[in-house]
Amino acid sequence: MKKQTMVTNKNLRYSKMILIVAIAAMLLFAKGAYAQVQVPATKGTPVNAGSLLTQFTNAIKPTTFTDGWAGEKNNWLAGASKATDAAGLASSIGSLAGFIKPGMFKSGFDVQSLIRSASTIKTMAESAGLLKKLEGGLKPEAMISSWAGKRAGWLNALKLLK
Repeated sequence: MKKQTMVTNKNLRYSKMILIVAIAAMLLFAKGAYAQVQVPATKGTPVNAGSLLTQFTNAIKPTTFTDGWAGEKNNWLAGASKATDAAGLASSIGSLAGFIKPGMFKSGFDVQSLIRSASTIKTMAESAGLLKKLEGGLKPEAMISSWAGKRAGWLNALKLLK
């Protein structure tokens, strides 16, 4: 009887440890999933376009920008964070593209075409497409390392711009 009790106590300890590890893993997973999407969007709640643009901009390495960015960064970020319409967002995207060093774009990416098309944008969906095009046109080394983990959530939020 004593041996059976020891086995049961041992099994109970292992069960408790497994439960604790499982709960810890779920908490870590939940925290990681929350960090992925920085702009929550629920039905009826619009996505903040300016926030998406500034999140992207802050994920670009400082060395990716031209020297002129240093003097304009604060003003640009202040204006971009307030972008609420398609034209304002597109204008900010176009000017951001102009502050990126030409060598930081992928081969064949036409940044001048992107800048020109910014003035023709009429809808938020078109602005979202322009921002996605800019993001896709940058070389991976233009972005900070943590961008890879946030990119999917950011792209999903970008799809919600209408």
